Formats: sequence, C-alpha cells, structure tokens
Amino acid sequence: MLLPSRYTPALTEDFTSEADWFMPVAELAWKVSYGDGYEFDEWQKWLIRHILETNPDGSLRYRQVLCSLPRQNGKTEVMSVIGLWALLRKSGVTNVGVASTADQARLVHERLLRTIQANPSLSKFMSKITDTRGIVTKEGSKYIIRASNAGTLQGIPVEVAIVDELHLVEPDVYNAMVNGTGSRKGTMVLGITTAGDENSELLTNLYQNADKAIAGQIDGFGAFIWEASQAVVPKDDAELLQLLMEANPALESGRIDPEVMLQDVRTMPDQDIVRYRLNRFTEAAGAFMPLSLWATCARGSEEVFPIGINRPVFSIDRTPDWGYATICVSVKDNDGITWTEVVASLVKPTLEQLVSLCVTLYKYSPMAYIMDGYGLKELGQELKMRGLPVFITTQNEVINASAMFYAKTVQKKIKHASDPLMSIQLPRTIRKNVGEAFRISRKDSSVEIDSVMATMLGVFGAEIKKEIPVQVF
Repeated sequence: MLLPSRYTPALTEDFTSEADWFMPVAELAWKVSYGDGYEFDEWQKWLIRHILETNPDGSLRYRQVLCSLPRQNGKTEVMSVIGLWALLRKSGVTNVGVASTADQARLVHERLLRTIQANPSLSKFMSKITDTRGIVTKEGSKYIIRASNAGTLQGIPVEVAIVDELHLVEPDVYNAMVNGTGSRKGTMVLGITTAGDENSELLTNLYQNADKAIAGQIDGFGAFIWEASQAVVPKDDAELLQLLMEANPALESGRIDPEVMLQDVRTMPDQDIVRYRLNRFTEAAGAFMPLSLWATCARGSEEVFPIGINRPVFSIDRTPDWGYATICVSVKDNDGITWTEVVASLVKPTLEQLVSLCVTLYKYSPMAYIMDGYGLKELGQELKMRGLPVFITTQNEVINASAMFYAKTVQKKIKHASDPLMSIQLPRTIRKNVGEAFRISRKDSSVEIDSVMATMLGVFGAEIKKEIPVQVF
C-alpha cells in the first residue's frame, strides 16, 4: 500500500476512529450497490480511517482536513463514503458538498445517491432522496450540494463540509464553511484536491497549514498529501513510471494499468503531467509546445497535401492590432491524420481583404471557415451573409482546441508543411491554466501568434466538423 508522501501522524499506533464502526457498513453498502466483487483499495480504507481519527474522549481529532492526490485515483469514492458517514452519524444536522461548480459537486452527490437508491437497507433510513434538493434522513440530517459561492453558504450551520478541488475554490468560500461549523464539537471541513499553481491562494495557505500540522505545530488540522519526489517529466518511460508510482496510490495498488497511464500522460503537456499526475504545483502560465515536438510532425518532401480526399477547413486568425493575419487550410484524411499548412499571410489586412480571400477559397468547397469569435466576429458575420459555412469558436472551444492540438501533435497525427512563420511563433506561444484545463494565451505570449492560432483552430475544425451539403454560391 502506498502511504502519502507526507501526512499528520496518528496520535498513537492503536488510535481509534469513527471508521472502526462505519467502514463495515460502507463496505457492505458498496457491495450491495456495485456488486459482490467491489472492494475499496487498502489506501482508501487507510485514508478514511485516518480522516475520521478520534481523540481519547471519542470526539473527532480534526476540524479541518486536507487531502491532495492526483486525478483518477478514486477520490470521489472517498468523499462519497465520508458523505454517507456524515448523513448517518447524527440526527438533525446539515452536511454540505461544495465544488467550483454545482456539476462538480454533484459528482459526489450522484455516487452517494446511487449507493443509497440501490440499497433497500439504506433507503429505509431516508425520507427524501432527490437529484437536486439533496438527501434527507428520517432523523432530519441533510446532505446538500452548493456551488462555490460564499453568499450561498453564509448562515448554514455546517456539520460536515466536503470540498472538491480546493485549488479552484476561493478563500472566502472555504472560510464561510469553517465559520459555519462554529465552535461545535464533531464538525469537520474536508477538502480533497489535486495540486494547484501560484494563483491557488486558498490551497497555498492550506499547504502551509499542512506543513505546520505535520510538524506538530498546530492541532485539529489533518493533512494527507501524495506527490512525486520530483516535479519533472523524464523522457525515459521507466523513470516516469517510477515517479507516477510515487504519487498515485491507485496505480501502485493495481487498480490503474501502468501501460495505459503511460500512454495517457504522454499525450499531455509536461506542465499538466507534473500538476495532475505527479501532483506537484506548477506555474499558471508556461511555454505551450517545444519546437522540437512540432518538428516531429513535419511532412516529407515527397508528401503532397491531400486535395480531393475530404473537404477542407479554412481557419483565419489576426493579431489584436490588425498588424498581421494568417489563413490556414486543414483536412483530415481517411487514416485519421490531419494535414495543415499556411495558405496566406497578410500584413496590415483589412476586413474587406479577408472577406475577398475567403470568397476566393470557396472554390475548394470547404466544410467551414473557422475563426475565434473574440477577434473575427465581424468577418464571420460577413461570410454568413454571403451564404458561406462559418464556425465561430467560443472560449470553451478554444480551450478544447488547445488540448486537442497538443495531443494530436504528441501522437504524430498531424502533418504540416514546416511553415517558417510557425517556427518563429510557436516557441514564443504561452499557455495559461483555466480552471482544470488550459488554453493558448495571446496576452501572455511575447509575439504575434496568428499562425499558431489559425493552425490550432484548423486542426480542431477538421477534427470535429462533419460533412455538410455544399451550399450554392
């Protein structure tokens, strides 16, 4: 069993815990709901028992608990067990599940809901079980979900709060929950998260408290942190796997296949591997892609852009000051490879010039003209008025496009023409964390990145757009 890299030690070797009476209940409940073969990992049982450690007088040892581990290790299961324990332990109390969004908070609620609904022995203790209004026991205890908003949490007398992804939660939200526990005995705020970046103010403060608690300098604060010994991504798979083993208890336990995890992480930017799979803090912004990686997707001198296999996508981007603009063509072939190249680079373009070029390119029967709505909304509107197929991306789609562009490059599912403009702009292109994801950032990049944006949008468009009837023009 992989223990946390660092954690608050128990009061004694033979410490007592609320889990001593509750885990047999939870294990039976999960077997009934998910099948006789279901088993909690040993590290999950170890963690739950330590979170619910009790003092010699029987009260909970911790009023606040920080648990940090990489993604996909089974933290939702741990939170669900704690949620069920909170519901059953006392009558007439309010327990809250909180996350950066209501949908994220609902993940734990849905797991808890399913466990109860599939188990007649548990269901008989409940008076209300709903998807949106929470769960209420016959003795008046509630489990409700809330989005990360201090205003919705003020005044709630919190017994147990379960907070998911602390790195996305604002300090005032967390403080509202701590304040909601008052000075009552037996209350707890449990936060489970992955690592953050320098903008994660709350998580940074809680990590500092964790260091103090582990050193025995503060009481009532529990910390359990799984992380790799180094915040690096080795090129050698064996070395990377060793670091992954240090940070991921589900990998060490055999629940996650090592080869599958290696395949997954190798498609991710190094910064995301460090943060989400090695569970180490990273910078909020950093280089998007090394030029050496892009070079691995250069097509050979004898390879010709596939015209006529499938309909292309034309993507357009401009610099914020209208100093430059780039138009790219992209097409996905029948082997799943996306071909892309720059077809036009303009200096001090006008809207009329871009419209004229797009109209000229219509002879190639494109599936769509794709552009970022932030900078070229007017161009999209002009093309739509002429009956051309236009796809204007939202910020969320730019986020998805950034991740897809990187992943397809790593997988060598792109063939490009080694355009000099890309070679100049790509090394200076910066990515920025946005919640749990990232996007290419114009503001943080040091030069114009119109060719990078156009290429990224073209690859994205060729991947997601479906064949549509050619419009008469």
